[in-house]
Amino acid sequence: MKFKSISVGIGLSIFSNLLAVNFLPRFVFNSSRVLAEEISSSCPLPSEIAITFLNSKCQEVKLEQPQTFYRYYSSTENRYGRYLTADQYKTNVEVIKNLALDQSWGNKATMIQPVTLPAGMTVYQGIVAPQTPTQCYPGGGQQTFIKDTRDPNIKWSEGQNIVIKDFSCP
Repeated sequence: MKFKSISVGIGLSIFSNLLAVNFLPRFVFNSSRVLAEEISSSCPLPSEIAITFLNSKCQEVKLEQPQTFYRYYSSTENRYGRYLTADQYKTNVEVIKNLALDQSWGNKATMIQPVTLPAGMTVYQGIVAPQTPTQCYPGGGQQTFIKDTRDPNIKWSEGQNIVIKDFSCP
């Protein structure tokens, strides 16, 4: 009897492996999205936002007191955004690299704007994930994500120019 159980177990194992192999080509996987979904349990945000954090890891934080962050932008179209940072940079190149701002997105990071979030607001914080190509956009800076940029309690200060240097990516 033990021999039959083993052979049935082996047979089922082989059969399930064959099924997996037979069905695998029928599915099209976006590997970055699948990876993000597997890891994103540590970040309580949708996967398309969680993947902007290194290893899709972020922390939900309720601010105990008002806190000032910074928004880097280059035009009025991207002045108000959900991605902020606690880091202050002196040049646009530092911003582009540390916040992994792919230049095809249009944000040249020529302005810095202090943004004060109110006490009691929930934010999501972590480290910026790299963008491709990673030698151009390595990430590694601090990132704070807010869900609602239209909260009337957010204080968006006037933006100021930062030092602009040429950025080139091989």
